[in-house]
Amino acid sequence: MVRGFTLIEVLIALIILSITFIGLLGAESQGIDMALRSRFLTTSTLLAQERISEVTSGFRSISTGDSQGDFGADYPGYTYEETVEATPLGGYLKYTLTVKWGGEEGPLETKIISFITSR
Repeated sequence: MVRGFTLIEVLIALIILSITFIGLLGAESQGIDMALRSRFLTTSTLLAQERISEVTSGFRSISTGDSQGDFGADYPGYTYEETVEATPLGGYLKYTLTVKWGGEEGPLETKIISFITSR
């Protein structure tokens, strides 16, 4: 009796290995995407905190309206849009800050809404 593998057994083994390999590639791609989003979320939150601190430190000079800008050469691709609105409550302003990043995975954004009061 001849011992060995038949062609069918080898083909079935290759199909099983191929399906497993495709699944692993998909998991790797998803892991890279999640790491990119996590990095954006961390960076954008820190940049937003920094921008909010800059704005709230000069409350009396804040005027209502919209403005845009970027975070300089240290954070390429990161931009912000901010809106300051008056509220019905005297002494309070509604401050909306949106941090955006237009990376290769498409635009991502973080939006923070805060109410600023005079001290």
